[in-house]
Amino acid sequence: MPIVREDVLRALAFDVFAATGIPAADARIVADHLVDSHLAGHDSHGTWFLPSYARSMKKGYVPWEDRQIVRENPSLVIINGKGGNGIVAVTHAVDLAVEKARTSTFGFVGLNSVSHIGRLGDYPPRIAAQGMLGLVWLNGGGLFLAPYGSADRRLRPEPIAFSAPRKNGAPFMLDMTMTVVAGGKIEQKIIRGEPLPEGWVINQQGEPVTDAEQYRDPSTGVLPLGGMQFGHKGHGLAMMVEMLVGPLSHAGCTKQDGKDGGGVMVLAIDIEAFTNLDTYTDEVEALAEWVCSARPLPGFKKVYAPGEIEEETRAERLATGIDLPQSVWDGIGEVAAEMGVAMPALD
Repeated sequence: MPIVREDVLRALAFDVFAATGIPAADARIVADHLVDSHLAGHDSHGTWFLPSYARSMKKGYVPWEDRQIVRENPSLVIINGKGGNGIVAVTHAVDLAVEKARTSTFGFVGLNSVSHIGRLGDYPPRIAAQGMLGLVWLNGGGLFLAPYGSADRRLRPEPIAFSAPRKNGAPFMLDMTMTVVAGGKIEQKIIRGEPLPEGWVINQQGEPVTDAEQYRDPSTGVLPLGGMQFGHKGHGLAMMVEMLVGPLSHAGCTKQDGKDGGGVMVLAIDIEAFTNLDTYTDEVEALAEWVCSARPLPGFKKVYAPGEIEEETRAERLATGIDLPQSVWDGIGEVAAEMGVAMPALD
């Protein structure tokens, strides 16, 4: 498997996206998003998307400037993206939410009609870096979550992400789906030819599915967070995400045959409206110190605070490079050739 340095992969992704003819600033946003996902350890949202993204951009690209404001007041704005790029749109939505929070304590942006928004965990830390609490929800993604007590696909993964500033270092960050596993992580198992762990996917008899290719069979379903024992919790949370995001973003809730959905909610909360920022960060650092001082069980390295594993992985991959499956690297090479971009020589 090729091991690619972060700077090499970042430059290649930018060159491919820029070659499609989209604005250079947008090419940079999307390229950085994919490579930063690898650095965080989430290959499920990395450059395996590059070929499909680039071909879609080449076919037709709707810039952020073409968006339509549906409703706005001092604390919120609801935007129809007109089919624009989701990663670019949410990156801009973060800035809008922060701007509104500075004057109104809460800054809300609802987005609909945008393409795949990538890894949710990329966005809330941008808000936390401004001294605010950041939250992002999505009722998008594939229709594969099976409600508790069934294998039928009825819901999307319904991901949510939160971030809070801390005294020193990168913000705290939690990024999770209401399924036991993100769909992209199952796709990575397929790409790498690896079996699925039991407890991810079930068939119509409620039996575990370990052949990753069977995920393609629509009669199988991905279990809700909590699995076969406590999946009612993930099922309930998933429905509540739908009820929050769908109507408030004007995207609508997911319905039969996967209609509607695809809405995004971005929320920034100005901490300084409630308390001094230093007081806040002192409190959350004390919490993290107390919780993470717990003695790890055998087989566990340490107790982590949300986001710390991603930061460890980032440092490691910056030093050692990003390990890509050969099929992913070949796919990038194919689309690079289509766009007239030379592939870099690897060490």
